[in-house]
Amino acid sequence: MERRDNNYYDVRAQDVKLEDITSSAHNAKILRMLRDDDLASTEEEEGALYIVDYTFDHGNTIFVKEGDDWGWLGYFVGRNKQIRGLHLYCLPEEEDEVDAFMESLCRNQFIERLDIRRCDIDISSLSPFIFIINSRNLRALELWNVDISLENASNLAMALSRRQHKNLTRFVLSRNNLSSEALAEITAALTGYSSLESFSVSGNVLIGRDGCVSLGAIIRVAALHLEQVFHDDDDLDDEGLQTLVAALTNATTLQLLALSSNRSITAAGLRALSHLFSSAAACPLETLFLEDMNIGDEGAEALVDGLRGNTTLKHLVLTPDSAGITSTGWTAFSRLLCDTSSINNTYSSNHTLEHIGDDYHYVSDPFGGPKLFRSGNYSGGYFPGIPPAVVQYLKINKENYAAKIKIGRCHPDIPVEVFFGYKLKFLPLLVSWFVGFGTRKCSNCQNSTTREFQRRELSAVYKFIRGMPMLAVNGQIQMRLKSSCGRKRKFDE
Repeated sequence: MERRDNNYYDVRAQDVKLEDITSSAHNAKILRMLRDDDLASTEEEEGALYIVDYTFDHGNTIFVKEGDDWGWLGYFVGRNKQIRGLHLYCLPEEEDEVDAFMESLCRNQFIERLDIRRCDIDISSLSPFIFIINSRNLRALELWNVDISLENASNLAMALSRRQHKNLTRFVLSRNNLSSEALAEITAALTGYSSLESFSVSGNVLIGRDGCVSLGAIIRVAALHLEQVFHDDDDLDDEGLQTLVAALTNATTLQLLALSSNRSITAAGLRALSHLFSSAAACPLETLFLEDMNIGDEGAEALVDGLRGNTTLKHLVLTPDSAGITSTGWTAFSRLLCDTSSINNTYSSNHTLEHIGDDYHYVSDPFGGPKLFRSGNYSGGYFPGIPPAVVQYLKINKENYAAKIKIGRCHPDIPVEVFFGYKLKFLPLLVSWFVGFGTRKCSNCQNSTTREFQRRELSAVYKFIRGMPMLAVNGQIQMRLKSSCGRKRKFDE
């Protein structure tokens, strides 16, 4: 392609026949929208543009074929003010065309998300990432299936370090054949990116334990406010997980940790997660992904031991069919959610965990990482493969009064004798415990009716009064005497 400067395009932009520089009427239509700042928004993402080399029906998509002019495409992308997300699923084959496209791209200061996938691109030179250095508004950078050698990692790290506006909130390095050394180069450049919320290194099986050390080091020293860490399908083992957990223990904003498909992790590694579960104030983890892993009964018991007393984890996403958990492991989960051995143990059970299983899917949030949505419905789509004895308590945990409901269902005969020492002081507390609850029905409980809990309320009050009859009678007499004395005093006055 002949070298054209920006003036060449400026002079011809309004008069050029778009059909002459594109391979299809559809591509000409997209170029016209780019030229006229009339880019339509999609449901998934505002101002998204996809540039691909295969059939791809997704909103504003340019299907690049022979006859499409990359120079003009780069020019219109560079000057458009509506693009917020640019998805590059292909790039020109010639290096000078890549450089020209990136040079035009650098003029766009409105792009907030750059997503590069499956591109055979040489980033040993900095030209493809000049945009990363200069963009003021770039908040999400994603590199999927792009080989990143140690040399390329060094240049990417240099680009990240030279950015004046360190405002990335999402950074994805997925399936890039990253080595531990390459990851160390890149993570070291993240110092100062205090807004980074979501970081993924999924599918890089070469990073190993040393990569976990690098990742852990940057988390500890760079004051990152990470909410999501994706370390799935990385051939992580017990030692690597223990290293990662040690770094995440004080990650005070972490909400999601993905470890799926790391099949070398055993019960010993899962037991290390207890440090995250037990430091809820320091690490408020809400969602843990362990899909496609052979957890087994020992792993299940390790998770259960760690989750005792935890008040943050709501979603434990695993694959029931391949998790290797038998009735022994599921019994441990059931006991975690509702220990029926005593009222105190029931009260101290886990009332936070709402979901176990794989009935979840991602819906992408362009900047803060993927959001979680549950598929299925209450008619039976939830919790496939999870025993009913566990499911019943998971559903109760979605209620506002989970502990009360469990006590009411599992302990119909509440022993009030232990409270006799408090005398009548306890009676109002006993009644108030049922108020607002006995007249209410658990939306997820089939057997817990309003009438049933009202009977239990009356039974508890009756047992309390029957156990202390004279105290109740004396209390009633004293109330009447006080009332009569008050009336006499008023009469005397």
